[in-house]
Amino acid sequence: MNIFKEMALSVYNFKDYKEFLKNKKSKVFLFSVVVMLVYFLIKIVAPFLMLNGAGLSSAIRENVPDFKLENGVLQVDEVIQVDDGDICIWIDTNPEEVFFGAEDMAQYYYGYSSVLLMDSEKLLVQSNSSGMQEFYFSEWDGASFSKEDLMDFVPSIYFLIGIVLVICYIVMTALFFFGVLFVALMGMIVASCMKYQLTFGQLYLLGVYSRVLPLLIKALVSFLPFSIPYFWVINFGISVVILGLAIKGMKDSLLQQQNEFGSSGNMTWMQ
Repeated sequence: MNIFKEMALSVYNFKDYKEFLKNKKSKVFLFSVVVMLVYFLIKIVAPFLMLNGAGLSSAIRENVPDFKLENGVLQVDEVIQVDDGDICIWIDTNPEEVFFGAEDMAQYYYGYSSVLLMDSEKLLVQSNSSGMQEFYFSEWDGASFSKEDLMDFVPSIYFLIGIVLVICYIVMTALFFFGVLFVALMGMIVASCMKYQLTFGQLYLLGVYSRVLPLLIKALVSFLPFSIPYFWVINFGISVVILGLAIKGMKDSLLQQQNEFGSSGNMTWMQ
């Protein structure tokens, strides 16, 4: 049975989970890698492509105003102001408009999660993890940078994004295997309550397949414009329920075989 067929069966055919127990560890590992790749493409890569559909170069050309940093002085053709009560961005390089220092400006932007203020001579930054910080362009060793330089840097940006995506995939896959460990531990409790004996290794293998449907739901939920409270509990809860249904299916199948064997034995004795 190929991986994609198993992936489909794991979503709706819980009674036949016993067939997955016949798979070798190498196939289960490959299955996990492919499942996480599909999840990663839906949750991370697809939104990135939608946001960057026209290409990074086009996005920079259309949305980033002409700017130039030279000899410690920044020049931006447009005034940029964004303020939604939580994030504030204000860029104004008119020589007559100069922001006060970090200590003075911090009091005006207390309560904002992120603040970015730029005038012709300095950069003021504030985030949740730190207070207002001040950086003067004149301290950047005569750095020179412009919009054209940013455009030339786009290939390197794509390369860096690629590296970050690969690292994210590896980390997410590692967390997947750790999550299956939790599902298997819960599966031991379920199997004990249902009085059906399975080894931890078998429960871990079944746990891998039980994560397919919850991961698919998790990927689709990420597109919603709102978050669901304690969704991680619901997500793992679905896996545990699937594991319970799989164990019930195996137990029912075993009882059916015992009944058939018993009936066959009785008929043989009567003959």
